[in-house]
Amino acid sequence: MGKIRIYSKPPKSIVSLSETYTVSSSYKSGRVTLCLTPDGEYLFTVYGDISESTAKRSSTHKATEQKMTNIMLKMYEDVQDAYTVIQKKSKLRLVSSYSVQQNVKPQGTYQWKTLDIKKPTDNEIKELVMSEARNLAHNPKSSSVSESEFVKANLESVKKQRMDAWDEILKLFNLIEKAQADRANASFKKVYDASVRAQQEIIDGESHIVDDAFHSFSNTLIVPFIIELDYKYNQATKSIDVSIELTEDPSLKMPMKKATLKTTGKLSIRAKTQGDVQRDYAYTCLSLMYYIACNVFNITPNIQTCRIALYTARKAEGICWLEFNRNKFATLHLSTLDPLLDIMAWPNVSNLKVLKTTSKLECIEKTVFENQIKSQISSLM
Repeated sequence: MGKIRIYSKPPKSIVSLSETYTVSSSYKSGRVTLCLTPDGEYLFTVYGDISESTAKRSSTHKATEQKMTNIMLKMYEDVQDAYTVIQKKSKLRLVSSYSVQQNVKPQGTYQWKTLDIKKPTDNEIKELVMSEARNLAHNPKSSSVSESEFVKANLESVKKQRMDAWDEILKLFNLIEKAQADRANASFKKVYDASVRAQQEIIDGESHIVDDAFHSFSNTLIVPFIIELDYKYNQATKSIDVSIELTEDPSLKMPMKKATLKTTGKLSIRAKTQGDVQRDYAYTCLSLMYYIACNVFNITPNIQTCRIALYTARKAEGICWLEFNRNKFATLHLSTLDPLLDIMAWPNVSNLKVLKTTSKLECIEKTVFENQIKSQISSLM
């Protein structure tokens, strides 16, 4: 199948912060507007008869300045994390969470209705016969009738007639209800059986489940630069090979400035060094691989081995290859994981150089890269 393109979803931009507040001294007061720019510049404007130095000494100003500093620092950290700790956005599902029992609930059963025609009672039938006797007694065209004799002569036959009629109504009602119940319960069972089959297909890792999941990645994955995915899935061996193509070079989109705190508590914004950029690039590439691996494992518990190969645009060069095992991957704490330290715990092909001041993940010529991958896979069999 064709490549799956994942479009970038960039983090929120770092914006200026501004707040206006009131400050006062023993005899004077005024209003202050403090603005903190993304470059770390604190712009201070005073309105009123209070001096700037007095305003800056106020507890209100100090608290506001600290609050804005923390917010700006958090914005820088969030943008940085959007690139270098991408894997924090994912969590591996437990195999047990895929069970049919947990994911498919019974659809219920048809609730039988109750016949709203009450069964005639002996007293009601007797009253009916007595009423008929009285009507005959008052009818000039009828011969004289004794009420008690009439009741004695007709009660049982009327009772049988009334009960037989009610039994017929009940029988017909139950036949109708049974037909409706059978039809409804068959529909419920059909839906339930279909849901069971669908969940079992996920558990078994049917090919169309994997295909559908990869197509949905364009909507569900969150990465700050454009990538393209390709894969080869083998249901029988419970393995999948995924290639990631960096359509956009992350180093061209990563933040080029970093924020730190001075000893004064104020913000310092500085351009990243070449070493900072190289280390961020390495973290970005590796965290992306862990992120994709986690999402691929979450497609189906049938995937026990996930191999990820990362390439530059148009697969011109290889960057890194890792083979993940599901059971071992499940022991990782992705929210605190350091990929540069963890990478060596897995079969890998990379040109990672950990230096005193930086870490570099250098590209590998494509043919050499792919031959090394084949060699690694062969050695693991």
